[in-house]
Amino acid sequence: MRFIALIIAVPIALAAVLFAISNRGLVTLSLWPLPFTLEVPVYLATLVALVIGFLAGGVVAWNAQRRYRRRARRSTDRVSYLERELKETQARAAAAEKRLAEMNRPLSGTAGLPAVTGSGAALPATTVH
Repeated sequence: MRFIALIIAVPIALAAVLFAISNRGLVTLSLWPLPFTLEVPVYLATLVALVIGFLAGGVVAWNAQRRYRRRARRSTDRVSYLERELKETQARAAAAEKRLAEMNRPLSGTAGLPAVTGSGAALPATTVH
């Protein structure tokens, strides 16, 4: 990417230098309602106008992309929120599974008896003589 930028920048800089060398004549700049005038070389007036146009175009393009930047920022925030919510839900599910496993653990002294199931089946009745 840096190489491509260099390939583009060098010819543009070379053209700007050649333009400046070729156009050293003076031009008078004035803005009608103001009494001020300014004499500058043609190349300076042209290059300043190009730079101002480039910056103005950049501002317009940047402003036009505002909607998409806002949408991307909101989507990023939404993803972060959903990831946090997913972690909390997974933690609650793990805690619930742990509690369920503790509830289904056989009690001490009831070895050999079937464990209570979720269907509500009771332990077999025993008689004591």
